[in-house]
Amino acid sequence: MEHQTHEKVIGGVGVLFLIVGAVVGYWFGYPKGLDAGVAQEKAVQKAREEALAAEAAKAVNPFENTAANPFETSPANPYQNIKINPFE
Repeated sequence: MEHQTHEKVIGGVGVLFLIVGAVVGYWFGYPKGLDAGVAQEKAVQKAREEALAAEAAKAVNPFENTAANPFETSPANPYQNIKINPFE
């Protein structure tokens, strides 16, 4: 009879240590894991925003590519025959 209670005490202490270990591990490990996950998500979001900004900047500026600029190779001056003074 005494042997069974001794095994129960050892088993109870073992379960208690497992529970305490899980609680302490969660208490100290969860914030670090959460911070690491949040930092990783922020880095991914920042990289995505930078890529989208660069892509949008290319789409907004049609003259970034010199082949798209009609006045780059043309000798014509679009402002040559402009009438500035309406009274002349």
